[in-house]
Amino acid sequence: MITAVLFDMDGTLFDTERVNHDAWVAVGLPEGLYWHCIGRDRTEILSLMKDRLHQEPEPLYARYHEEAARHLKETGIPPRPGLHQMLDALQKQEYRMAVVTSSYESRAKDILNGSGTVPYFQSLVTGDQITHGKPAPDIFLEAARRLDCTQDQCMVVEDSFNGVRSGHAAGMYTVMVPDLMQPNVEIRVLADAVLPSLREVPPLLTRLNNGQLGTNA
Repeated sequence: MITAVLFDMDGTLFDTERVNHDAWVAVGLPEGLYWHCIGRDRTEILSLMKDRLHQEPEPLYARYHEEAARHLKETGIPPRPGLHQMLDALQKQEYRMAVVTSSYESRAKDILNGSGTVPYFQSLVTGDQITHGKPAPDIFLEAARRLDCTQDQCMVVEDSFNGVRSGHAAGMYTVMVPDLMQPNVEIRVLADAVLPSLREVPPLLTRLNNGQLGTNA
């Protein structure tokens, strides 16, 4: 029985992936490289940037984050469709919930505080708290440990390919709610379900826990 739901942050809970994408392009970074970086932590992104750009990536990466932060400060934290409806439903049904993000803790807390969603979550696991980021399973396994759950008691909700790979590698029921990227053949095999919006998460959990649904929904 699933008792806990582990959510990615950017692009899953909040419509920040578009902001990140636009900031990336605005500072002159290659758009094609952005798609490889989605879902990865800072260390891996810097490594990919260095390999691709053949220069020290830190200054450009800092400018990118400054641009994204400036935009969010001006416009606020945009929720993905159905976010509050879903969180209210899951809280009412007493699911434990965690935010599991490749972002660093300081940024994740800023976004969660700015969005007013902190009270819904029992745990926050960030990219700077683990050694191996997505697509490795470590970050989701750590979230399960903090919530005192086994892998088969957890559902992962993600929007990125690397996030789906991570959830699958952790042995958890993994759901993709696509944002900027639609699932390819590989991801459709790895994901247990692909949903059109966050609103579909509570009814899916009900069907799963009632034994009405298998995998690859």
